[in-house]
Amino acid sequence: MRKRLIVIGNGMAGARLVEDLIQRGGRERFEMIVFGDEPCGNYNRILLSSVLSGSHKPDDIFINPTSWYAANGVTLHAGKPVERIDLGERLVHAAGGASEQYDTLVIATGSSPLIPPIANLRNEDGRFKEGVFVFRTLDDCHRIMSCAARAKRAAVIGGGLLGLEAARGLLHQGLETHVVHLMSHLMEAQIDPPAGAVLLGQFERMGLRTHLEARTSAILGNGHVQGLEFAGGSRLDCDLVVIAAGIRPNVKLAVDAGLDVGRGIVVGDDLSCAPGVYAVGECAEHRGKVYGLVAPLWEQTAQLADRLSDRNPDAVYVGSKVSTKLKVMGIDLAVMGEKEPAHETDEVVSYSEPSRGIYKKLIVRNGRLAGAIVLGDAAIAPSLLQTFAGGLPLAENRADILFSNAGVVDAAALRQPESMPDDTRVCDCNNVTKAQIIEAVLQGATSVRAVCDATRASTGCGSCRPEVEAIVALACQRVEPGARAPESGARAPEPNKIERLKHERDGLDVAGDLQKFARDGWESIGDADRERLKWLGVFFRRQTPGRFMMRIRMSNGITNAAQLRAIAELSQECGTGFVDITTRQQIQLRGFAIGDVARIWERLTAVELVSLQTGMDNIRNVVGCAVAGVGADELFDASPVVQEFTSAFLKNKAFTNLPRKFNVAITACTASCTHAETQDLALTPAIKIVDGEEIKGFNVSVGGKVGSGGLRLASPLGVFVRPEVAASLCSHITLLFRDYGSRRARNRARLAFLVEAWGVGRFRDELERRVGHRLMTAGRDVRTAKHADHLGVMPQRQPGLHSVGLSVPVGRITARQLSDVARLAEAYGTGDVRITTGQNLIVPNVHESRLEPMLAEPVLQELPHNPSGMMRGLVSCTGIDYCHMALIETKELALKTARELEKNMGPGRKPLTMHWSGCPAGCGNHSTADIGLLGKNAKIGDEIVDAVDVFVGGRSGPDAKAGTRLLEDVPCRELPAVLERIIPYLSNKRALKEVARSAAKESIAVK
Repeated sequence: MRKRLIVIGNGMAGARLVEDLIQRGGRERFEMIVFGDEPCGNYNRILLSSVLSGSHKPDDIFINPTSWYAANGVTLHAGKPVERIDLGERLVHAAGGASEQYDTLVIATGSSPLIPPIANLRNEDGRFKEGVFVFRTLDDCHRIMSCAARAKRAAVIGGGLLGLEAARGLLHQGLETHVVHLMSHLMEAQIDPPAGAVLLGQFERMGLRTHLEARTSAILGNGHVQGLEFAGGSRLDCDLVVIAAGIRPNVKLAVDAGLDVGRGIVVGDDLSCAPGVYAVGECAEHRGKVYGLVAPLWEQTAQLADRLSDRNPDAVYVGSKVSTKLKVMGIDLAVMGEKEPAHETDEVVSYSEPSRGIYKKLIVRNGRLAGAIVLGDAAIAPSLLQTFAGGLPLAENRADILFSNAGVVDAAALRQPESMPDDTRVCDCNNVTKAQIIEAVLQGATSVRAVCDATRASTGCGSCRPEVEAIVALACQRVEPGARAPESGARAPEPNKIERLKHERDGLDVAGDLQKFARDGWESIGDADRERLKWLGVFFRRQTPGRFMMRIRMSNGITNAAQLRAIAELSQECGTGFVDITTRQQIQLRGFAIGDVARIWERLTAVELVSLQTGMDNIRNVVGCAVAGVGADELFDASPVVQEFTSAFLKNKAFTNLPRKFNVAITACTASCTHAETQDLALTPAIKIVDGEEIKGFNVSVGGKVGSGGLRLASPLGVFVRPEVAASLCSHITLLFRDYGSRRARNRARLAFLVEAWGVGRFRDELERRVGHRLMTAGRDVRTAKHADHLGVMPQRQPGLHSVGLSVPVGRITARQLSDVARLAEAYGTGDVRITTGQNLIVPNVHESRLEPMLAEPVLQELPHNPSGMMRGLVSCTGIDYCHMALIETKELALKTARELEKNMGPGRKPLTMHWSGCPAGCGNHSTADIGLLGKNAKIGDEIVDAVDVFVGGRSGPDAKAGTRLLEDVPCRELPAVLERIIPYLSNKRALKEVARSAAKESIAVK
């Protein structure tokens, strides 16, 4: 005969215990009865702040609706709080006269809001004044939102974790929001004063008003709240007040029943507080500790379920290692373990950068992590949490831990879904491993929701959701659609070559083999490692066996004389004596041996340059306006956002396994100088009116590309982002691509295909879910029809200063010329140099009094500031000489063609853009030029010749369009003559077609 088990409390602990028992066969042993105070099923109380902020709907947070209890044979007394426990008679008495006999009793009464002593808080009937709320239940949330709809100013009493989450939700509701906190810094229970100061700055930048060391002494107003009065007499007008000053365990039932009560109901390791009576959750005190976080609560219920179900009758709970995260948009805060050292031998490692909202602190004890505070660096938090939870050793170089994942043992393996060990704990709240998630997929749970239902992963605080989604996506790739493995015998589709080599080893890890490669020679480098070297920016070139290319990262195209001089010297010492400037504002060094890499890196490091992650499935060099910070056409200087985003992903293995390459442009230039429309992710200048204030920021577009099937213009996401949170949003978008982008066919793996498959609406919804709040709608696009190449002498925003843009024909420059530019930058400017997306160089900060001698420098005859109209817009990819993908030689041919056109048509023509791409990958951006030339091999008669397809009318900017393919299979030897006939009619479509028809009669195929 079954015994009767009564659970008092239907919250996060009580309902979870019932679930745990059912999973362990508890229905065979117990008739289960649950009493709940609220007239509904069980919901995730942690996500109440998400409901308040609008990122979740109330229905989204329910774990077990009332129907679940009946379906599982559980009697639920919803809305009937227990009023008395009779231990002698083994009875519980509830509201309305209900009573139930028990054999086993579990008390899971949770906690209640702590109400500080505040005068005039209640009306005569004992209820709170209208407009005053606590924040503990879903009903509280509904009533707060209802009041917020008509309120103007809110005050939250309490600056702890819950209070700050409530405050951010009220800000999102459009209210002027104040936080009133008794202590000297925010979240004093979890973080130290320096972290509190940085956190305060972050919230104030969001618009939150704070009042520290302020004690609320009274509520003002009769009937409806009108304000707060503080000790000392000062006042704050407000019409909505939320009290979130802490919680206290609900122990009255236990006290009245005569149980042992301290701060909570005192329990032993078996979680019992009397014979046949147990307590779990926030109401329980174990070994002097009361836990208010979900993970310890669920660890308790799991152990008690093991004991009661007889799965493990000796199961005990020995305490929990606690960690938490702040669920607030734009703020990444993770806290774990101890916040201060406890022993003399404890090591404290910290770093603070308040202006960027960054604070990091580690408490290291015996080589392991005893505690950590990580604010403003979401990239290192997951690995630290995993390391803390697993008690793993830390690397001796603590700086590596703070500034990358390198110092955490096996950090990449811990967080990368493809390579993390099967026993990695993914969901801390529910102790769910990667193996359990994969097993759920193999058993038929092929959606994230189904996996969460089966494993409970991501049903706690929700912070592990991205990892869960990535593992589910990975597992689903290995099961044929609709098949159940292993019963069906479904075989996984064979991953492509690149995915296989990434699965075997992260590309960055090949750096450890460079010494071996140098010793054994380039022939010893296998095909897989030749690909992995691209993660280091080192490229094996088939055309020059044994001689490599290095792509050097220069974020936003910002460089200086020392860097250019170092590159020029390296090119002369171990390269070809020339370098190539790319359309992504970086420099390619050619012709060195694998044994030279260490020496090259040493020289580059000395001038603060790196080559990492400039190839393969990485975020490539982030492009921006070449005159950022000095240009007259920019809305604001966006280069700090480029630098912040680059710092977030560089050397961070969370970003080194994307489905495909990822191109990003971040610009506030209104003159459209970055080809933003062709990027996977583009941030372009915009203005948004918020509460009557003009905010300068970015509109966001996603899914642009040139190769992989042709040009696709980026889709506006309908989102505006402020500069201070733009880098974080870029990281979220990149990781969304990492987790959901296709990894099957390489030619269908760019972000564009995910955007097309999902649509902009779904993409935006998923992005909002990840960031934890609704994003602002798009602002006013302030880009103009003007297109700037930034060549010539241009006045800067700084009075008396000019930038001098120098034309580098097709981006190829000798080491001598590069050294000369470095000399010019130091002699006439401030040593700064910029690189444009048109493969040119700029020397900024030249005083007007120094312009004349600078323009007279001999090198400007080779790199003119005033090139001809035909040469000015000339851009070319690398071509067949150094790129195995190219079908024709491009750079010399581009120069030869332009010079012949200039000779035949005259040098004084209006500037036009002529872009050459040697293959369909489109690295020369041929699709967005006045004239675009796409290389190919064509059969003319019996001869295979180098040829091009001719595109016309392409352009970038707010009204971007792809060029129209006008002619096909034009032999390169005939190209100057053909273009000479076309160029005069570029603005006349009808005449242009007639010219094309005429060309066709001369054996040039016309599309």
